[in-house]
Amino acid sequence: MNFLIQILISIFIGACFTFLAKRFDKSQTLYFFTGFFTSLFTRVIYLFIYGFITDFTIDQEFNLHKYLSIILSIVIAYILFMLLKKRLIKSQSEHLDINEIGKQ
Repeated sequence: MNFLIQILISIFIGACFTFLAKRFDKSQTLYFFTGFFTSLFTRVIYLFIYGFITDFTIDQEFNLHKYLSIILSIVIAYILFMLLKKRLIKSQSEHLDINEIGKQ
């Protein structure tokens, strides 16, 4: 059940990245997979690191760390989303300046 929730969250994050790509006329497929795999791989890497630290023993703390990995994957995907958005806005504003110079 927890993995299904993570897949749904990853799909939602991928859809948010697709919206960003659509807004700035970029490759929607590339941005979807960037958001999707960022979210999914963050969780997997977090759980592998936790597993190596605890010698892959499953106890009560593991459940806590499963939920923390979901939160961490959302936070990292959000940070990446904001960085990409700022970069795209900056890139778009630079192109507007060139176009305005050409009109004059």
